[in-house]
Order: sequence, then C-alpha cells, then structure tokens
Amino acid sequence: MKRIFRTAPLVIIMLFALLFVSCGTSADGGDDTTAFKDTTAVDTTAADTTAEADTTAPADTEEIKPDPPKSESNKIFLIRNIQKFTFTASNGESLPYCMYIPESYSEDYAYPLLLFLHGAGCRGADEENGSQVEEGVQGLFVPSKTPTYDAIAVFPLCDSEARWVETDWDKGNYSVDDVEISRNMVAVVELLDYIIENYSINTNRQYVTGLSMGGYGTWDLIMRYPDRFAAAAPLCGAGDPSKAEELKDLPIWAFHDIDDDAVPVSGTQNMVSAIKAAGGENILYTESQGFGHRIWDGVYNDPEFQTWLFSQRKD
Repeated sequence: MKRIFRTAPLVIIMLFALLFVSCGTSADGGDDTTAFKDTTAVDTTAADTTAEADTTAPADTEEIKPDPPKSESNKIFLIRNIQKFTFTASNGESLPYCMYIPESYSEDYAYPLLLFLHGAGCRGADEENGSQVEEGVQGLFVPSKTPTYDAIAVFPLCDSEARWVETDWDKGNYSVDDVEISRNMVAVVELLDYIIENYSINTNRQYVTGLSMGGYGTWDLIMRYPDRFAAAAPLCGAGDPSKAEELKDLPIWAFHDIDDDAVPVSGTQNMVSAIKAAGGENILYTESQGFGHRIWDGVYNDPEFQTWLFSQRKD
C-alpha cells in the first residue's frame, strides 16, 4: 500500500468536530460537554490489577480461536460500556485506565486489542479517569456496528506531571536513543501484557493509535516495539526518522494538518519520508489543510480508516 497524498479539507471533520470534547495539547482542554457524554452511571470501582498473573507467554490465539462474530446489538454510547480500573506497574507507577469489553465477549473467540493514547489535555489522576474516553476516539464507535465494537479497547490515563514521551511537542522529531522510555509508557506496555494474559486476545491483531501527545506516544511505542503491533495510526505527532528501517514493514496510517500550530507538520512528514526512503510500502499519509491541530474527529469517524485499521494482521 504505497500511498502518500494531500487531501482537500476532510468534510467529515466539520460534521463531527462539534460533537466531541478536545484532549489534544493542554491548550486544547476545556469544559465542553459532548453530545456523547452519557448520564448512565459508570462502574467506578477501581479494580486492583496488581495481583500476580501467570507469567507464561500468551499463546498465538489466531491459530486456535476464530475472530469474534460481528456485533448485531445496537449499542449507543461508549461511555456506557466502559469499565474503570487502576494498574500498578513493576516501576511502582499507578496507571488509571478504562476498558471497553464487547457485551458478547466469550472465551471461544480471540479479540483484537486496540490501545488508545490520549492528548495532553486529558492528563490527570484517578478522579479524571474516563475523560480520555470522552475524546474524538468515540468516533471509532459510530455507527453502532463499527469494527471497534468487536474489539477490546484500552484507554490508559497519563498523569498530569508526565508525558507519554518526554520531549517537547513544538520541536517535532526527536531521538529515541536520547529519550528514555517514560515511566507511564513502561506501565502501558505492562498493562497490555496483563490484558493479554487475562483475556482472550488475538496477539496478531494489536493496534495502537493516539493524537497529539498520544501521536508522539504511538510513534514511540512502535519504534521501541516494532514487532508488537499489526498496525499503527499516529495523529499529529512525531518520532525519530533514524528508526525508519525498523518500521518499513509495519502498516502505518499517519495524519497531520499543514496548519497545525501545536505540533509541526514536519514531525510527521519527516517520519513518512524516512520510512518510504527505507523501502516502506505500507505507509499511508493523509495531510489535510485548514483544520489546525484538531483533526481527530474526522479521522476516527471515517469508515475507510476504521476498516483499514481492523483489517490489518501480523503474519
């Protein structure tokens, strides 16, 4: 899939931009309420996931369990279906997170696992756990039969004093070798391992996406763990172009707006150019214009993007 193109303004962004709350950079934060904010009570009991788990490496579930059947139920809001937990990592980091588990979940099937990394405006502590789900990512759940409904989705919450990647967002690209993996990201990786050990997951269908600070986090994860994910979708972020060789075979669809005033578009352009120069043929890039930093509503609501993401599988 060798494709790099500059789109005209994505019309669908304009249709959905008013529906969702913004959690991009800290400047994007606000007290907006969203049309998707459901008043149904959510289970806020924090489950302590620090108990010792089976350390046996998870089996390759793709060969022994089929994909889940397509959902037929008319689910309405993601907020209604999430569960809230706290995970304690080996480094002592306490990581609040939300999980979406299909209502029809069964051990008879192996489920895709989607990791979503929020932007800086959603950072917080336990009491803010849930805000990261009230983001444009909810567009992945529209309409009710989108592929996300048949996956397990994980939404970790970065604390207010940290970043997914400890680098300045306004500088664009950075060196992975000079930036140690963040303590929150260490916890995220261990959380994914925990979920794989405790749920029926198709390890060949792990996906990661994120926006703004989470776009940086998405690039950072796939550079540090290039063999883990089946596909990645970084939005308005940046990475280390010197790591392009490790990413040349990974399906990636990157997004950025040329008028982004929070994260320079060069951060994504340089990554895409480096991967293509390394021989990458699975890199897609959509560069819009006129929407600034907030592009995620249109991206996550796009059925073409949803279908692309969940159709990717590791060999």
